Amino acid sequence: MTRDGPLTGVRILDLTHVLAGPYATGQLALMGADVIRVERPNNDDFVRRHGGTHAMKDAGLGASFLSQNSGKRSIVLDLKDPEQRGQLLELAKTADVMVENFRPGVVDRLGVGFDDIRSMRPDIIYASLNGYGAEGPLSDRPAYDHILQGISGLMAMTGDPGSGPMRVGLPIVDYVAGQALVAALLGALLQKARRPGEAQRLSVSMLDAMTTFMGAYAIHHETTGQLRGLEGNRAFADTPFSGRFDTAEGSLVITANTPAQAKRLCAALGQADLADDTDDTRIATTLRTVFLTDDAQAWEDKLSAANVPAAKIRTLAEVLDHPQMTNSRAWLPLEVPQLGITVRAPSLPFSAPWSPDRLEPVPAFGQHTAEIVANSLEKVMP
Repeated sequence: MTRDGPLTGVRILDLTHVLAGPYATGQLALMGADVIRVERPNNDDFVRRHGGTHAMKDAGLGASFLSQNSGKRSIVLDLKDPEQRGQLLELAKTADVMVENFRPGVVDRLGVGFDDIRSMRPDIIYASLNGYGAEGPLSDRPAYDHILQGISGLMAMTGDPGSGPMRVGLPIVDYVAGQALVAALLGALLQKARRPGEAQRLSVSMLDAMTTFMGAYAIHHETTGQLRGLEGNRAFADTPFSGRFDTAEGSLVITANTPAQAKRLCAALGQADLADDTDDTRIATTLRTVFLTDDAQAWEDKLSAANVPAAKIRTLAEVLDHPQMTNSRAWLPLEVPQLGITVRAPSLPFSAPWSPDRLEPVPAFGQHTAEIVANSLEKVMP
């Protein structure tokens, strides 16, 4: 059975779509919240048909959707229709939180903005997730992860001079913004417990969320005038004893940032004198030559035994198959009854006494519409 989490009894109306917002509400659902996913009649949220097999996509249960919608309920409402908008407003009376990620101003035009919802639920926590914030010259622009990676400065520091700016391999801005939204909502729920009865309006900007992750680089530029970027696999610590190295088979990453770590690395390689060398180019050349004499796994084992931080570069499939992940509570079986399959899916990225021990199925499109509308004024957990 799934354990009662800290958010059991909290109801969230989730009007978000794509990745960032649904990821955040998915994390809150795993903590016990009753998340009601409000979907549009045209079923145009592309993540329902993104990733996985053709059968998964055809069923609206793509890999991206399965990864972050466990345990939610789905209701289909056309918010441009007065009657169905009224149903949402009635449902808002039972909600603790409402989350949306439309462009600024859209929810007000639809009649489900902060003031509209607060009139139905005076202590509502109303969160808006958007690309650039509610104000400013970019506020009305559409926001996608790839665009935010480009405009935030992230791509400008990723890659090397030969490749030019490159995107990070996963939609990292979506997930960074999603985590920021999780933090904002948990903080608001704590504030509500301390000061009950007050409405709270939250705003999370994807641009703010991403740029604040790069604070060290920003302050470095502010104080020196120098911009870091396009450094390839050069280590953040600026030491030649750290980085990515090719081996006889596979690649290796090493983080020997301190003098003590560098000495242990060089001793393990049979190059003890190299630790005192001050020529970065000679150090890098020597390391590259030595690492080509054995494979990445052998070097990982040897350096780890010498207390040098090192790891073979693995694919996601390889690391999920690693013995370290065998009993990880961050990954649990997820049944997909609509397709008769079970997949291994992410849970909470931490362990707690109330962490779920199983994942509830994700909802089919509009699966709970009749049930929720019929009981819209009852705050009863599913």
